[in-house]
Amino acid sequence: MTRIPLFITAALLFVACNNKKVSEHTKKQIIATPKKYDSPKPTPQTHTDTLQFIHFDGNSDYWSCVFLNSSKDTITLVTDSVIADSLRNKLFEVKRFTDTLYEADDNDSKYAANRMSHFRPVNEKPFVAPVTDERVLMDISKIPEVQSGADQINIVERPADGRNYYLVETGTRETDNFSRFLMFRVYTYPKYKISVYNAGEDTELSLKDWRKKQ
Repeated sequence: MTRIPLFITAALLFVACNNKKVSEHTKKQIIATPKKYDSPKPTPQTHTDTLQFIHFDGNSDYWSCVFLNSSKDTITLVTDSVIADSLRNKLFEVKRFTDTLYEADDNDSKYAANRMSHFRPVNEKPFVAPVTDERVLMDISKIPEVQSGADQINIVERPADGRNYYLVETGTRETDNFSRFLMFRVYTYPKYKISVYNAGEDTELSLKDWRKKQ
């Protein structure tokens, strides 16, 4: 009579032990399961161009460089690097990609812009002939109003430090002083143009509009 209960008890213990081993094995499998990580962000696609450096602007929320491409179209690229003014009108190999920027004081709204990631000088002829001091002085000297009212032309400022224009003064040199006549701003980009500048009011007019007022 006692052998049957003992046999049953042994069988139940054997089953319980096996179940415990299965449970522990299952836990180990669960613990050993590798954690899934988010996929890495895709690398932005980079484009390479040969561009002519025109102007560096460090006065905005983001630094930027202005270039001309082979079609003579203006291209503005955001940058973390400064290209020296002495390299104006030189050709560069430029790598760029589309970046996401934030508009300051506008709830940090986002917008897309081209960012320059790499650049190096290229020893080739520029797409557009550089604007020189000689050309600026010659063009100002050809203005009829200057020819009739001034005998001297001076370059006061050249494009640098965020300026994209020459500041030129005209006038008459006397024994002890210089009598100023007209002042001009000669812009080098996005297109070459001459404006009459009023230093007292810090305003300017195109030659056409200025002549209408005379």
